[in-house]
Amino acid sequence: MFKDYQPKIVIKPYQKRKKSWKKVLLGILLVSFVITLSVYLGLSFLVNKEVRNISELRQENNYLKKEIKKLKTSDEAYEEILRTKYGYIKNGEKIIVYSHSIKRIKKK
Repeated sequence: MFKDYQPKIVIKPYQKRKKSWKKVLLGILLVSFVITLSVYLGLSFLVNKEVRNISELRQENNYLKKEIKKLKTSDEAYEEILRTKYGYIKNGEKIIVYSHSIKRIKKK
């Protein structure tokens, strides 16, 4: 009984790996998409930051233009700067210093 039995040998043809190339291509496309998206988001953030910076600089520039115009047309602006920033006074004026830090003395 065992002498008549012969094992069957099945030879399968070599299968081509077309599916693996598709997976590799899909992986490459996915990685390139992620890299492109991250670069785009990073650059978009930097551009928005610079746009805000330009807007702030334009506002500051407009303010400084108004200050220059005010100083060119009027001496009152110079006087205001001298009095507030540098503490200048006119002849005959008295300075009154008001401070919250002075303690009051109680009378008995």
